[in-house]
Amino acid sequence: MAEVLINKTMQRSDLNRPECRWILIELFGLIRRMRAVDAAYSSWYGRIGRWPTAWEHINRGVDYQPWPGNPDELHVPWFLLWEIAWLTAHTPLRPGSRVLDLGGAGSLFSCYLASRGHEVHTIDLQADLCRQANETAAVMGWNLTARQMDMTKLDYPAESFDHVFSVCVLEHLPISGRVRVGSEVVRVLKSAGTASYTFDYGNPQAFGRLDSPEEVDDQLVRPSGLCLCGNARFHDAGERQLCPPQCFGLTRLTRVTASLQALVTGSVARRAVLAGQIDYTFGALFLRK
Repeated sequence: MAEVLINKTMQRSDLNRPECRWILIELFGLIRRMRAVDAAYSSWYGRIGRWPTAWEHINRGVDYQPWPGNPDELHVPWFLLWEIAWLTAHTPLRPGSRVLDLGGAGSLFSCYLASRGHEVHTIDLQADLCRQANETAAVMGWNLTARQMDMTKLDYPAESFDHVFSVCVLEHLPISGRVRVGSEVVRVLKSAGTASYTFDYGNPQAFGRLDSPEEVDDQLVRPSGLCLCGNARFHDAGERQLCPPQCFGLTRLTRVTASLQALVTGSVARRAVLAGQIDYTFGALFLRK
């Protein structure tokens, strides 16, 4: 049987794998239960209780298609479903594991982990997200604690967690910050603990700079000292689903005009605009101490 590539970029077809389909069933049930008691979770943009902006919808790309049966397509596009399902399916989570979600306070992912009976600790820089996460945990009766904290300076003792997660946060840090997070994750992980991340891959916006398997290795793997689980080289499946909103246009002419504006301002990497390669995707990485 061919090896399943788990350190890879996102593909919509991944959600049809049996291990991911079961997780989607659980996720959709969780969303409905939380709605029934007005328990909130954040959207894929980290917003609570807000109507999604045009920016969020543009970011989905012109060819976006909803995922069948998704009860909250407005706030949870299939990209986020992939991140949650892929991370969960390929992390060896045992019942009652103690986990840390970096930058995920209030997120559907931290809610999902708590709903499965794990002891969840989640941090965020935004105090309102932490407050909402704690309120939701109280309503749902979960063992979940959210704290306002900088993920590059974790206020936890050494070897505190079985698993550490981060869902599309690392790319927003400077490269030096990504390296510091890796050091902190190693410190707070128990022996044989795992770290599982998703991140923007090939995002041409100025903050991105994770554009190749070599850059993933240089920034997220080697400096941390952690070992890759699964395939030893990050795999780029070649699919690109998301569009940077700065380059959006209703027609080819307005798209070119927007891209030129992004080129001039430097909000999108100039080499990407000049090459006409502005669409991007998400990637996932699985590491072990």
